Amino acid sequence: MDDVRSWLASVMADAPTHADPRDLTGLDEAFERRLVREAGARGWLALEGEARAAFNFEVARADAPLVDTAVTLIGGLLAVHRPHLLGPVVAGEVTACIAYTEAQAGSDLAAIEAVADETDRGWELRGRKVLVTGAHKADWCVTLAASNFDVPPREGMSMFLVDMRAPGVRVERRPTMNGWDLGDVYFEDAPAQLLGVRDGGWRQLVTAVAAERSGMFWLGFARHVLDLLVDHVRGHDDVLARDTLGRLAAEWSAAEQLCWRVVREPDDAVLPSMAKIVTTELLQDLAQTASELAGTDGVRWAPLFGDPAGRFGYEYLERVHGTISVGANEVQRDTIARFGLGLR
Repeated sequence: MDDVRSWLASVMADAPTHADPRDLTGLDEAFERRLVREAGARGWLALEGEARAAFNFEVARADAPLVDTAVTLIGGLLAVHRPHLLGPVVAGEVTACIAYTEAQAGSDLAAIEAVADETDRGWELRGRKVLVTGAHKADWCVTLAASNFDVPPREGMSMFLVDMRAPGVRVERRPTMNGWDLGDVYFEDAPAQLLGVRDGGWRQLVTAVAAERSGMFWLGFARHVLDLLVDHVRGHDDVLARDTLGRLAAEWSAAEQLCWRVVREPDDAVLPSMAKIVTTELLQDLAQTASELAGTDGVRWAPLFGDPAGRFGYEYLERVHGTISVGANEVQRDTIARFGLGLR
């Protein structure tokens, strides 16, 4: 990964001149697309297995806008169900978003109300998805809709690929408490392509989110914040700070071992949930600790790539996000209890 680190150090040096506080990455779309294309041209978006996991860790640690790429979000689905579309993805030519959540169906996706109808023109979608990261800039969208009302909800869902520039697709941006925007996506008889097996969307969903829950991105974020905090308190002869940071470093190392287990044991149904809980709650712990150890810099806020002294304030507000997204941690604990401990 030395070549990846070297490239990231070079390209990210110019990042503050491309700041966009309204985007989760903290950077403008043009800069992000350039980096995604460059990573694709170097073959890094086509990495798999442990190499891909290591790449994900490095880009997160560098604050690089390569986390929500189409490869991470939909690459696995395309490889299985629409391999002819994978080329533009690994080349970095497209961006994508995931639109599962609805206003009344957050962690309980069995309650979705979006509907897919098969017409003589093909599939058409109706409904509203909420809390969609990167919807305003995505080329493609993967979404879930009810396609069969004659069976139980989880047996009657299908997954679809939607062109975000197609007629019948509308995005409204909504600010979060940390300044960046999520999107509401409205489908109004929007044309869509069936992705995978009709009525097999629930099973495909379970497989797809495992990659996001592996923890490698969150592990990279946590390493970066831990490094920033260590640098901030370095030189202060504070026994409490040393003890606290030693504890966090040990917890980070334990989280690293768990995340690598997820990568190396891809068929384990429980490990991704465990990694998601451990890494996102470690990030929250780091943010809380920074607010306590960093003095006034612990409560000063600035957007990403703004005033560096405001980074810990940004982290304090931001890190609740990971414990809720991609399946709230409470749901992950239920998964562990059910499938790991055999409780019902």
